[in-house]
Amino acid sequence: MPPPPQQREPAAAPQQVVGRAIQDLAAVRLGRGLVPLALLFLVGLGQALDQAPWSPGAVMLALGAIATGCAMLAYGQRAVQRSFGRPHRPWMSFAMAGSLVPPTFALYVLGWRGLRLLFAGAGAGSVIVALLFTATGIWVMRSWMKVVEVERLARTMSMGAGDSGGSA
Repeated sequence: MPPPPQQREPAAAPQQVVGRAIQDLAAVRLGRGLVPLALLFLVGLGQALDQAPWSPGAVMLALGAIATGCAMLAYGQRAVQRSFGRPHRPWMSFAMAGSLVPPTFALYVLGWRGLRLLFAGAGAGSVIVALLFTATGIWVMRSWMKVVEVERLARTMSMGAGDSGGSA
């Protein structure tokens, strides 16, 4: 008895292939970007619990990390949805407005919590903490820029995909 004929899967539409690739890339970039935010959240939470009346700086660090993570996820989701050719939704406008949160928070951590303490220098421990905040702020900014690159790639790759399957 001859083996049954192998059935071929139908070829995926180019827009679906691009959408899946953008989705995978966005997931990787967002996953790596949430690591420094988790660290900053834990540091902020630790500082808030360590100080009796919850200092505004510690609360801002913890809540800023959460807000930045949410803004990055929404922005990445917007890029993925658009790459699949989904129509514009009202939440996408909020995601675009929220895209100001990650670079602002990164600059806060880098400049205020890092470089300011570095130049104030109240001892070796303070300098080490300042360097760690500076490095983490740079890490958050780099992570955000990678998410922006995914959005740019999604926009470029899906440009004209609704017309005739994409441009050459």
